[in-house]
Amino acid sequence: MTDMQDFLPHTVWNFMILDITALYQLYRNELVNYLFRMVNCYETAQDLVQESYLVLARTASVEVINQPRGFLYRTASNLAFDHLRHNKVVMRHTEVIAANDEPEQVSIESELSKTQWRTLLGVAIAELPPRCRDAFILHKLHGLSYREVAQRLDISESAVEKHITKGLKHCRKRLGGHLLPTLKN
Repeated sequence: MTDMQDFLPHTVWNFMILDITALYQLYRNELVNYLFRMVNCYETAQDLVQESYLVLARTASVEVINQPRGFLYRTASNLAFDHLRHNKVVMRHTEVIAANDEPEQVSIESELSKTQWRTLLGVAIAELPPRCRDAFILHKLHGLSYREVAQRLDISESAVEKHITKGLKHCRKRLGGHLLPTLKN
């Protein structure tokens, strides 16, 4: 039970839960479709809708929300823009990694292949849901342990492991199983 439940009568608390549940059932599909058009990934759109409802629930516990549909759309849009901005950062990071490689005496074809692989990897990572992407980048690109990633993201080590596994599966699928031995430089 939360602190809020201690202060509210049981019937009022249940009404709030039912109201959020009703809003979820009423607008969920509409919001997922709206966000899908923005982020171009159904799974990410679903994650962002879920996060929007969490923000709604937290906010509704401390203030009155007169226009819940508008609040949900504004929150979902802001989360989608944050997601898209984050993707740009990931892409820039991937480009920096590619640009900072020491030049080796290899064939032009090999260099092109390596660059294409990094670009595809950047796209695959950007397609991951936000929490999964963060865990994947912290572990695979920055070399943090599962424990360190869990502490940074405030999630369990088991959740980190699941996110990393999901990220690897997605990247393998997007890269056609042609993962290089290591993602770190």
